[in-house]
Amino acid sequence: MRSTTRMTMTALAVGLVLTMSGCGGQSDPGSTGGTGEGGAGETYAQAEGRFTTMATGVHSVIMAIEPTEWSVVDGAYGAHPTGCQSGLSEEGGYRLVAVRGLELPGRDPLDVAAAASEAFASLGIESVTTDRGQADAREVTVVAEGGIAERTVVTIRPATGQVRVSSQTECAPGSAHDLATEVFAEERLPADVWRRLPAFDGPDSEPSFSFPAGGPMYYDEAGNPLQPQPTGD
Repeated sequence: MRSTTRMTMTALAVGLVLTMSGCGGQSDPGSTGGTGEGGAGETYAQAEGRFTTMATGVHSVIMAIEPTEWSVVDGAYGAHPTGCQSGLSEEGGYRLVAVRGLELPGRDPLDVAAAASEAFASLGIESVTTDRGQADAREVTVVAEGGIAERTVVTIRPATGQVRVSSQTECAPGSAHDLATEVFAEERLPADVWRRLPAFDGPDSEPSFSFPAGGPMYYDEAGNPLQPQPTGD
């Protein structure tokens, strides 16, 4: 992995620590803090359900496009929370973000878009395909809202063959800090917590929402993905 990627991963780790340290403590056992309408944040089980729905849906879409190993872009596996604010409300919350990437040089971008649209349709989700720009600036996107997440976007750049699939859940009530302490089983996250998140999403991948201390590492200390990747068992 190039130095720029290592810098990105380091920035991700720093961002995670800042996000976690800036949130409040746990309110009720098993909850993710926060207030929201019910006076408490979502439970870990509810957050895991959100993650599993999103991750499974994204996996279905990328496998429909090309059944191979996709990179987890910039560490955005989807299991770590980020803070958010819902609409005009002053109440804070959390969301989950998953991004997958692959290079498909020479593939017709409209064929890729059609495969994505069909995958969304099989999940019961309507999508809209847009073809913008020309030559090197051309970009084809497939946008789907609802179903597996609040919004999922497939972006195809024909000039480079780059395909990106990004998905984010809605802003749900709860503390990103409290949720992360359960996902990573640590109260204070170390700077290299990103090393525990899988670097690839392939045909045999299974979604995981638990990465405790002492578990397998998916990147080495230099930020390079380990090959083969640990099984996680």
